[in-house]
Amino acid sequence: MVNKMKYGDLIQFEQIESVIQLLDADRPDEAKKLKLVTTYVISDDMAERIAKLMIPQLSFDDSVDHKGVLIVGNYGTGKSHLMSVLSLVAQDAAYAPMIRHPKVAEAATSIAGKFKVLRIEVGGLEMPLRQIITLRLQAFLANLGVNYTFPTADQELDNKHSFEEMMGAFEDVYPGQGILLVVDEFLEYLDSRRGHELALDLAILRQIGELTKHLKFRFVAGVQEAIFDSARFEYVASSMRRVHERFTQILIDRNDVSFVVAARLLKKSVDQQNKVREYLTPFAKFYGTMNERMDEYVRLFPVHPDYLKTFEQIHFAEKRGALTTIESAMKALLDQDVPTDRPLLISYESFWQTIKKNSALRPDANIKEVLRVSDVLESRVQQSFTRPTYKAMALRVINALAVHRLTTGGDIHVPIGPTATELRDSLCLFQLGVEDMPGDAAENLLSLVQTVMREVLKTVNGQFISKAMDTDQYYLDLKKDIDYDAQIENRAGSLDDDQLDRAYYAALLQLIRENPSEPSYVSGFQIWQYQIEWQERRVERMGYLFFGAPNDRPTAQPERDFYVYFIQPFDKPKFTDNNLTDEVFFRLKGLDEDIKRLLSAYAAAQELASTASGGAKAIYLSKAQDFIKAMSKWLQEKQMTAFEVTYQGKTKTLQNWAKGVSLRDRARLGPDERINFRDVVNIISGLALGQRFVDLAPEYPTFSVLVTEANRKQLVGNALRALAGGNRTKDATAVLDALELLDGDRIEPAKSRYAQEVLKRLKDKGHGQVLNRSELLSGTADVEYFAPINYRLEPDLLVIVLGGLEYSGDLVLSITGDKIDSGKLVQLAERSLDDLKHFKHIEAPKEINVAVLKALFEFFGLASGWAQKATQGDPDSVRELQDRISALTPRVLKAGSDLQQGKLGFWGQNLLRDEEAKDWHARLDSLKKFTEDLSPYNTVGKLKNLRVTLENIDAQKKNIEVLAAVERMLDLVVELGSTAAYLSQAEMVLPAGHEWVKQAEAARKAMQEKLSKDRTAEHASQVVAESRQTLNQLKKDYINAYIASHTKARLGVSEEKSRNTLRKDPRLQGLRVLAGVEMMNVSQLTSFEDALNGLRSCSTLDEPTLNTVAVCPHCQYRPSAEQFELSIPAAKALHKLDDDLDQLLANWQQTLLENLEDPFTQESLGLLPDASKKLINTFLTSRALPDPVTGEFANAVQMALVGLEKVVVKTDEIKQALLLGGSPASLKDVRERFEAFLKERCKGKEDPEKLRFIVE
Repeated sequence: MVNKMKYGDLIQFEQIESVIQLLDADRPDEAKKLKLVTTYVISDDMAERIAKLMIPQLSFDDSVDHKGVLIVGNYGTGKSHLMSVLSLVAQDAAYAPMIRHPKVAEAATSIAGKFKVLRIEVGGLEMPLRQIITLRLQAFLANLGVNYTFPTADQELDNKHSFEEMMGAFEDVYPGQGILLVVDEFLEYLDSRRGHELALDLAILRQIGELTKHLKFRFVAGVQEAIFDSARFEYVASSMRRVHERFTQILIDRNDVSFVVAARLLKKSVDQQNKVREYLTPFAKFYGTMNERMDEYVRLFPVHPDYLKTFEQIHFAEKRGALTTIESAMKALLDQDVPTDRPLLISYESFWQTIKKNSALRPDANIKEVLRVSDVLESRVQQSFTRPTYKAMALRVINALAVHRLTTGGDIHVPIGPTATELRDSLCLFQLGVEDMPGDAAENLLSLVQTVMREVLKTVNGQFISKAMDTDQYYLDLKKDIDYDAQIENRAGSLDDDQLDRAYYAALLQLIRENPSEPSYVSGFQIWQYQIEWQERRVERMGYLFFGAPNDRPTAQPERDFYVYFIQPFDKPKFTDNNLTDEVFFRLKGLDEDIKRLLSAYAAAQELASTASGGAKAIYLSKAQDFIKAMSKWLQEKQMTAFEVTYQGKTKTLQNWAKGVSLRDRARLGPDERINFRDVVNIISGLALGQRFVDLAPEYPTFSVLVTEANRKQLVGNALRALAGGNRTKDATAVLDALELLDGDRIEPAKSRYAQEVLKRLKDKGHGQVLNRSELLSGTADVEYFAPINYRLEPDLLVIVLGGLEYSGDLVLSITGDKIDSGKLVQLAERSLDDLKHFKHIEAPKEINVAVLKALFEFFGLASGWAQKATQGDPDSVRELQDRISALTPRVLKAGSDLQQGKLGFWGQNLLRDEEAKDWHARLDSLKKFTEDLSPYNTVGKLKNLRVTLENIDAQKKNIEVLAAVERMLDLVVELGSTAAYLSQAEMVLPAGHEWVKQAEAARKAMQEKLSKDRTAEHASQVVAESRQTLNQLKKDYINAYIASHTKARLGVSEEKSRNTLRKDPRLQGLRVLAGVEMMNVSQLTSFEDALNGLRSCSTLDEPTLNTVAVCPHCQYRPSAEQFELSIPAAKALHKLDDDLDQLLANWQQTLLENLEDPFTQESLGLLPDASKKLINTFLTSRALPDPVTGEFANAVQMALVGLEKVVVKTDEIKQALLLGGSPASLKDVRERFEAFLKERCKGKEDPEKLRFIVE
């Protein structure tokens, strides 16, 4: 770019003469109106919104759901200009072609010249909205020659009706035209209204929006923000929602304003654009996105693209607007030289000087407060800034923070602002000399900006400017009269080591404790109970976590499995490390300046908070929380190298302890989970203490699921519920398997070393003695173990082992108020775990009742010798008994289910009476419960707890007979069911009175009577044998009867041929031709053909087919379904139809002769054509129909008989007429009734003598 080029050389600056006012469109100056239209610049996006959203709402298109329109845009964005342009076009079609954007120009033709337009400004008015609109409309209409007066508000009954009347009066004078009401300064008006006033205004606004739907009345208003989403109107939110439903919002956004700025104020030729690009490109490397946004920088040069974004967010009424503000700035810049050594753009911080000069803005409370603070900061920098070279940049930054403070939605205290990176890029900050620094240009400039920010904070002593620790955002902190950061920094310099240690522990607590607010285990000491996973056994062990040294170990009681110490990093304690196997030490060694600064700042903030009050206290505490978060982050990120771990004299960093170990796998993390500080501490501690845990409990169970303090109670409960007969979950299986109580899927405590140790101790006590709880568990009240030297089982795991021995019948557990043996296992699920853990004692079960046991074995079909073996401890005998029980149980279940589902139905009848079925079902239920109750007694030990008496067994003997009877009946149903089902179907096929049906009914009844008399096995067998023979004979008889009936009802092969011949018979063909003669009784021919076609043929049925199905599969013949039983076989019926055809032909021939020889017919014969007359005369002479009967003959007859009128009567009609008045009747009555019927049927006929009655 040529040196010494001025800004004016790089743009084609077009000055905006003044702020556009809506009422400019009402001025008489035509040149000004023309300029309004031709100077309005529209972006493509804005054109799309105007053409697709706004103009259709103004049109008269009936397919549009018309609503009111709100144009939304900040001051200076062109709202008033847009409303002026469109209202001018709506008023006068001549303006439409002058619109600069073709899409808008084309769309505007639909509204061009179709409206009378009323433009009003309502800012500063105090009248209600209804009064403003109605008064202005009345005056407007009067000027147009329309006479209409709105009712006053206190007389108004229906606003909509008044507007409808107004539009009616208007359309009488201006047919086809509409009224467009355009309102500016609308938000200013609404903002001035309060409470009830605003509610009434919104109600009229909603009604106006509704009126546009069916009237040619349109409403457009301009507002500075989207009022329906505005917080300022929350108190009338419900009213706003209803208005929203009837209004469309058209938004003018930053991109639209940017387009106008580039197209009018900052227009450039291609050459100018190239020169701007050439100027900016060398500086692009210093900024984050300038290269990517270069086109935008060039288009808006010398305005920074972020200027408009920031301006749009400012929440106060700067009525000059973005366009005029930029215009003023440009005027000042046009004659200035463009610097070649730095990028100089108009960025948003320059707007602060505009605000400072505008005295009208000072009363605004927010602006006043920001002005006060910025003045203080600017003054401090001007007087005391220690780096004069950077002073200009420092002042720009302060101005930028002041502007940004006004962009946060009206809340000037929210802690947000730009980062150093954003300040660099959005202000195009630059410092000469940075271009000579080595390395990344953007990073160098950023480092310099950060330096300036630190100097600013130092210069103002941290007052009024804050930096958010988590986001690095800088912002004006208007309440920061006291420099809290400086106070903390000063206090931090005087802290002792003990205070720093406390700060370290505070941060550590957040990371290592799941609930940091939980009180310590020992009051006055930082000691907590803690769990570490014994990874090889997948179970958590309980120990202690110390923030301190072993000197405090004696305070943590009772003793537990381990002790983890986090030693103080500053005031290091004096103690002796005795290299104990249960102690692990964590030391923070990698103390860098960052963590020291954070620790000091946290301790200082806490110290200052302890002596402060009110708001100051809250601020110090808030800052303390920020520091502790930062410390926690540091500890999390640096822990692997910053911490050393010592165990039995060996010291390594966490990183070295973790070598060869996948911490993520050990922590069981998913792919998206991140390992935390506590996980690392626990895993490394577990690695160190692994052998310690083995030495403590070498034979402790190994679990396949992780057992933690959090899930332990649930896992134990699941295992106990499984022993009690509940669902055996995966967790329950894992626990039972770990305690060696499973042999495959069977619960078998004999395999468990833990169970056998319990039995050994019980046996050692001697016969009949009990083993007390204290003899099984040792330790203190809080920490007890079973066999602590080898097994070290906790009381809850011991309870599961005891439950397994109860299940096997090997012991009885005595608890408060009860004793649990194998017959009361449900108590393991119902009683609380605490009750079970605090059992009283265990004892051996009672001896087996030999008499009951023998009766039980015999009941299940086993010799009493098996019972004797069971008393001697033989497990095979118990298995044999359980096999019989297992075999019987499904039989009982099936029989009961079949009985309930009605499967004892046979030959369409139930084999049992209802009361008998209920009794048998109850007996089967009893037998089912008996067998199910015996299932748990699956060991010799459990049989000692057998709760069955001889009376119980005797009661079940009758029930087992019922089971056998049900099974026999089911066998009968299965064996003869298909034949019986066949016969049941056959009974429905043959007519009810058929001889075979009677035989079947008698046979079924006889069989049921036999079964009901005696239901013993012998009698059932006899009935089955007799039934088989009877059913088979009935089936054979049915087949013979069905075939005989089928043969009679169906035509054979030869008969079918005869029927087909008859269908083609010349006689039938002749009758079909004569059916076209109106006088013929066609119903007779129809009946004949129906009879002929109704005969069905079937010649393929045979006896083997009927053995499998009861109905002919070819013709589906069902005698019971066919409405009549043929009195003659189908073949004879066919022969009869042949004779009937002769008779029908003779009758029709006689009918024709009689009618053609009738005197009335004779008169019309002479009028027939010669050929037709000849055919008729030949027939009358021969007295016989022509052979064949032709269509010509039928036509001739029809013409001859045309003078006769056919009257069709049904036999039912004659019958009904003769019965009218009752029956019996005299001859006179019958004659009179018949004559009345004939008179009725002849009514309206011209000549009764020409009537011919046909009876159907």
